[in-house]
Amino acid sequence: MKKIPLLILILILIASCNSKQTSSELEKLTEKLTEKEKQISDLQTQIENLENKQTSDYYRFMETSDSEINVVEKLKSGERKLIDKKDFKDTLDISDNFFVYKHTSEITQTSESEFESVLRDFDQVKSEYGNDFFVRVMTFYNGQSLPLETENSKTDIHILIQPTELGYENKTIVISDFYDVEIKTLEKKENSVELTFEHGKFPRKSELIIIKPELVKFGIK
Repeated sequence: MKKIPLLILILILIASCNSKQTSSELEKLTEKLTEKEKQISDLQTQIENLENKQTSDYYRFMETSDSEINVVEKLKSGERKLIDKKDFKDTLDISDNFFVYKHTSEITQTSESEFESVLRDFDQVKSEYGNDFFVRVMTFYNGQSLPLETENSKTDIHILIQPTELGYENKTIVISDFYDVEIKTLEKKENSVELTFEHGKFPRKSELIIIKPELVKFGIK
């Protein structure tokens, strides 16, 4: 009869030991989990700091009293931003079908995904390096037409701006929409790259575009 209480005592001691062991293991797992959560939090903080650094220390986008900025550092996918525009009145036909093309050309910043289709179907292309960025300019028939008997396609000008330092966003710009575009020059200046192109017909007209990572606009010839 004495063996039964002894057996019960042994079982109670084993259960107690198992309980203490389980509790100890839980405490260790909790400590490890807390440590992992802290490491994840630290990594997230580091990533946020790097992202903030990449979008704030590019000196060209630092606002100053004499800065001129119309390009944003990053657009959401599919987003577009109008950054400049200019009105035109181009005479394209002086025959019996006298035709004056009145239009407003817009300079629009686009998301980079919209630029990919142009890379295969461009008509003209020129490239140039600025001080700390690279510029590629391409012309592209935009699928729209004018009421002319001869060549009647409208042309957009696409501009890719790539910072030469790693970690900064490319900028993609579209200038719409001209008739019979010819890229004449793409030249590096002191702090920019300047694009000169001709368009229209009677007479041919020349336009100047100032290109910087933070600014793209019509210039004055």
